[in-house]
Amino acid sequence: MEMDNGYLSAEEGCRTPKRARGAVKCPATPRKKAAQLKNKKPPANGYFKSPEIDVFFAMVRRREACA
Repeated sequence: MEMDNGYLSAEEGCRTPKRARGAVKCPATPRKKAAQLKNKKPPANGYFKSPEIDVFFAMVRRREACA
């Protein structure tokens, strides 16, 4: 091939390389973290209990009974 103003002339034509020399292997896939088996305990202060929640569920039960 000849160089014309910094470009290669296409007299010989183009060709695709058959294989990459010194090809780099893909890295291994990342491993999943091991599952942590914990014994979950309820909070020390207990769960927050709202009286409004009890009223709400009482109303829902009444509506189901009427339908």
